[in-house]
Amino acid sequence: MKINIKAITAALLCGAVIVCSACSGAKSGSDSQSSAESGSSAVSETVSESKNDNKNIADESKAENESSSDESKNDDESSADKSKIEDESSSDESKNDDESSADESKNEDESSSDESKNEDESSEETSKESSHSKPDPSDSKEKGDLPALPDDDGQDVGYMSNGILIYNRTAYELFYGYDELAKDYSAAISKFKNALGDGVKMYNVLVPTHCGVTLPERFFGEYGLPDQKEYLDTIINSYSADIIGINAYDIIAHHRDEYVYFNSDHHWTGLAAYYAYKAFCQTAGVDCIPLSEMTEGTIEGYYGSLTNYIDESLVDPDTVHYYTMDADTSTMKYDSYGQDEQVTALIHSYASPYFAYGVFLGGDNPLMVCKNNGGNGKKVVVIHESYGNAFCPYIAFTYSETHMIDFRDVEFDLKKYINDNGIDEVIFISNAMSSATPFLTEKIADFGS
Repeated sequence: MKINIKAITAALLCGAVIVCSACSGAKSGSDSQSSAESGSSAVSETVSESKNDNKNIADESKAENESSSDESKNDDESSADKSKIEDESSSDESKNDDESSADESKNEDESSSDESKNEDESSEETSKESSHSKPDPSDSKEKGDLPALPDDDGQDVGYMSNGILIYNRTAYELFYGYDELAKDYSAAISKFKNALGDGVKMYNVLVPTHCGVTLPERFFGEYGLPDQKEYLDTIINSYSADIIGINAYDIIAHHRDEYVYFNSDHHWTGLAAYYAYKAFCQTAGVDCIPLSEMTEGTIEGYYGSLTNYIDESLVDPDTVHYYTMDADTSTMKYDSYGQDEQVTALIHSYASPYFAYGVFLGGDNPLMVCKNNGGNGKKVVVIHESYGNAFCPYIAFTYSETHMIDFRDVEFDLKKYINDNGIDEVIFISNAMSSATPFLTEKIADFGS
């Protein structure tokens, strides 16, 4: 595992040490994975080395029925013809003891009426995905009460393993942000917006982390966790500049029975990112591409960033779902200084299970620019961390020109870049953990200097 020395940091929150994942500056070997480790030390830069064995354990050797018809029921004619003749049918009417053999006893179950069972059901690494509801992007689901959480017996409070909470075969990075950190982030992004001036419209999309959405209420008292919806609202209510805040908590929570976070990784899924994109479009008055018009792809057997701290046998493997379109786009990527242009893509469908979150943008990149001939005629810059990797493709499929900047890496003047490229819309996306990380907050403030 390679360690990015620049990315090693920790933030002391509520008397506990928080490591703020890839979203806080840490990077993985896939350039998109990072994780958190609570306790007395903080280590960023993880490689989610999934070890997907995909063991399809199936006894493929077909037992040959070694039985005789014995229709005459004559002892002298009884025969034990045990030659290996495949596909020979047996009536078993004589039920002769001589017909029993060790091979038959091992294969009776396979020749029974259970032929309809798929061999994959015997795999030791089955995904929890089947316990989630199917995606439902309809507006009706986003009204009323939150859906019930699956598999909650009302008593289990999980256990800690190397600073990671394990509950229901899922790993959780715990969040301990508080109001002071929320207000510091709000002040920093307000400073940046003021430096850009009134001619640039800024949106701030704020994303809850896994523990704030899918853990039952009793966990918040048991582990002293804050309410992430209230924390993100504090950011929005503390702006000192004209910023349009979008708290993605509500829309994601209304889909929390779906596959919106991973079992083994600290990131959100491509589906959760779509719901945040939908919330942005509703707020900004932008036409939202229906999920039904996109093509879904999957990468199975993913063990994500948190398995760098825990034994992967404690969690279920993930399936990474991604959504793409047959759009007329061209995408380039650049280094930290906006140089060294290379052709790339929004979706890297060939990403291996070891680095499956890298399907989004190909991992972390300082700067990418996508031009879309079928877009809405507008330019936008998305300033993000690794949560933004899954969010950016939806924006790029919508706008005519999308500049995607991972603010943790850029070494150029961000304000000048926005002005030089004639961009008048900025989307700044942060997850709760990164917003509560002081050195990232300081970097945002520096953009406004």
